[in-house]
Amino acid sequence: TANTKLAREKFETEITENRKASERFYTSLALFSSGTITLSITYLGYLKNVPNKAIKHPHVLIASWLVLLVCLFTSLFWTLFNTRYLHFARFRDYMENLANQKKIQAEELDHLVVVNPQDKQPAKERFAQEAELRGKDKQWGKKRESVYFWLLTWDARVAHITFPIGIALLTFFAITNM
Repeated sequence: TANTKLAREKFETEITENRKASERFYTSLALFSSGTITLSITYLGYLKNVPNKAIKHPHVLIASWLVLLVCLFTSLFWTLFNTRYLHFARFRDYMENLANQKKIQAEELDHLVVVNPQDKQPAKERFAQEAELRGKDKQWGKKRESVYFWLLTWDARVAHITFPIGIALLTFFAITNM
């Protein structure tokens, strides 16, 4: 129906927009992390130039840098993991459909009238072999899809957690060194 078609088009548009927004989010997160590290290095230089001022809790500053670096790298790798996951998901789907097509072709040969009936069996075996090979390709793609989905999920979680932790540590360092 027209409503179903309209809903599907809207759904596909939103999926594309959401994917682009996610890519922008992780790119921005990487930029914010690197910028925060750079800014904190500048602040450290300022603190070192203040006479008669000891820097308090330098280990907190180092911890914040490490956490922000983890955020930077996970944010950068999110796009890679996402594109690899999508690639292998589509590959698996394609191979599954191709395997089904070859099975149907093998089954339908019995219903076709051919000039030489002796040609049916080799063609049927060839279609069956191709279906089996595409089934193996599907399993190969499914394994990689699962690996990249796991990497994508945990990468995103780490990025989401490390940025606020890094900012909190840096804020603590800044407040204690005022």
